[in-house]
Amino acid sequence: MECSLSMLIPKEVAQSIVHETESIMNKNINFMDEEAKIIASLEPTRVGDFHEGAAEVLRTEQKVVISSKETYLGAKPGINLPVRLHEQVVGVIGITGDPEEVDQLGALLQRMTEILIKEAYLDEQVELENQARETFVTEWINNRFDDEKLFATRGWMFGINIYKARVAVLLEMSGFQDYWYKRIGTSDVDVKEEVNLQRYRRAVERLISRHFPEKNEHVLIPNGSSSYTLLLSVNEQTEHQQRKRLITSRINEIQQALEKTYQQKSVAGIGSVCHSPKELWKSVEEADRALRFGVDHQRAFYFFEDLGVESFMYDLSESIREDFIERKLQPSELTSIPDCFHTLETFYKNDGSIKATAEALHIHKNTLQYRLKKVMEVTGYDPRNINDSTLLQIALAFYKIT
Repeated sequence: MECSLSMLIPKEVAQSIVHETESIMNKNINFMDEEAKIIASLEPTRVGDFHEGAAEVLRTEQKVVISSKETYLGAKPGINLPVRLHEQVVGVIGITGDPEEVDQLGALLQRMTEILIKEAYLDEQVELENQARETFVTEWINNRFDDEKLFATRGWMFGINIYKARVAVLLEMSGFQDYWYKRIGTSDVDVKEEVNLQRYRRAVERLISRHFPEKNEHVLIPNGSSSYTLLLSVNEQTEHQQRKRLITSRINEIQQALEKTYQQKSVAGIGSVCHSPKELWKSVEEADRALRFGVDHQRAFYFFEDLGVESFMYDLSESIREDFIERKLQPSELTSIPDCFHTLETFYKNDGSIKATAEALHIHKNTLQYRLKKVMEVTGYDPRNINDSTLLQIALAFYKIT
């Protein structure tokens, strides 16, 4: 086990303990690492100095008392105590003063420090386990495994059954990036902000997890700074629409909790059910497309199966989409027609019904007919013709995300 005091207790924390001890008890303490170097002291000039008394503690693993008659390089009269973690000495704490006066205080500080590093060690272990789990899930959703049985065994180590039918959900906190950029721009940027970001992400992860009490059934990992990947276990016997309603209910609960707790709106994309470990990547990819469509259209969530032409349009480059839009819609000329794009969207939403579209737009049927005729004159495509309307609807879908 490779551990040290400096690894487990940040220097800033050690320094704050030094200052608090001095202000409350009027005593000076020093923290020394596994190399007997001072890492925290009331005297900044001593930080980094070698402490011979600490070196003796590390050698003997016993308390070392330094009186005024004894001399140790870099040391002052007082006591120096080993700090242990799991029976291993990982550092030294020293208290300056008459050894008899500071002995009891030394024992107290020794115990407090050992409790602190034990908590830090446990936190580190949890974080390492989280990272290992995230690595495993990332390999899974990217289909980066050959031996399925071996991979399944690794999954059991994390309590994950890769053979369960699952639905991928990608959840993105839509305002988070702007929030964090603003925060960084108005503060002294240092590693603390990155630590705060990680704490925030873990807190959000815990909040989401609370909505899935069946922890061994579902999988959740962070995905970037503001996104999360959920792999929901589903009952294959559940009727399709009922399953959609259950997923919708869970997503709604999570989104409401995020907004209430963190004042963050979120968007979710939901993929199709996958039935084998090798199919999971497809559900994740579908969820990503549904998410992007939801973001572009300001929808709280979207199921991939509910997408039409939108399901493949993100595969095309922006330049290809723009070229198609220009050739089929000629948007710069269509703007001369009042409410043109909204008119076309409403027309197709109402299955090409002149009556229903005119009512929805609160215009006369003749006005609608005039607009549709103008679209045909500008583009060369008749919105009322089945073949032409297909091209126009594809171009409209591209236009909305460009």
